[in-house]
Amino acid sequence: MVRTLVLNSENIVPNTNNSVLQYNFPNSVYLKDEYIAVQQISLYNSVFNISSALNNNSFSYTWIDGLTYSVVMTASGIHLSLSQLNSYFQSVMIANKHYYTSAGQNVYLMEILVNQSAYAYQINCFATSVAIAAANTWAIPAGATWVNPTNSIVPMVNIPNTNIQDLLGFDAGSYPSTVIAGVPPAQTQTPVVSSPYSVLSQSAPQIEPQTTYIGLCSLVSNELVIPNETIVSITPVNVIFGGLFNVQFSGLAYNKVDDGTYTNFTFSFVDDLGQQIQFQDPNILIILIMRNKNEPF
Repeated sequence: MVRTLVLNSENIVPNTNNSVLQYNFPNSVYLKDEYIAVQQISLYNSVFNISSALNNNSFSYTWIDGLTYSVVMTASGIHLSLSQLNSYFQSVMIANKHYYTSAGQNVYLMEILVNQSAYAYQINCFATSVAIAAANTWAIPAGATWVNPTNSIVPMVNIPNTNIQDLLGFDAGSYPSTVIAGVPPAQTQTPVVSSPYSVLSQSAPQIEPQTTYIGLCSLVSNELVIPNETIVSITPVNVIFGGLFNVQFSGLAYNKVDDGTYTNFTFSFVDDLGQQIQFQDPNILIILIMRNKNEPF
């Protein structure tokens, strides 16, 4: 007889980031020659793509005062798109008063932008000096502790040797690699803004480091697969953050259940590196189908 097993938020094991569920049988059961398959998985796209746990939540920049400042995108986690990351960067520069104002608008000397045609991220850094600021009517914001340099200087974006390299596509290092300085235009000439320093990421940015969710079921032990409890894999593509991802499998892939006596079993989610998925939303539905080998498949 075909049996349907349903797991939902009531089955979540506490303190497992909503990614481990335990199904308790009404009574101890002996399972022999049984097979199990996933029929449906429904969950919300609530996985942070940036966090200290992923080791990709910080970088730094060196301002024109020669000091280095951290850009930490929260330790607990956050979800940002490629375009939103630059806005976050700007918010840090605003807090540090590392910007200019001109005609009521903020002017930033650094930006990290999406270059769609190159399928890359792009860092742009702009020079400043007493002459350049004056030529463009840039004003230092009230409360800032830095001053315009006499010689033109370009600030630097620093990428650490962490997983943020994968997130942004940039190798570890400083961009530009050294402070770019020069003599400002002669005062008898019209000052002009020098061409910005611009560089593309060396590889494609991976803004979603956990793109595949692998489902593990403790009832199975597949010697041909790593991890050997793997029963299904899903990729929540084309689902916005906070959106519902629902997949129903029409062609069920049955896995042999290890013969034995059980009081419960667990179903958990990991990524393709075996790291536990951290779901922020506990609303999860998993429907499993179990049947004996003597029953028609």
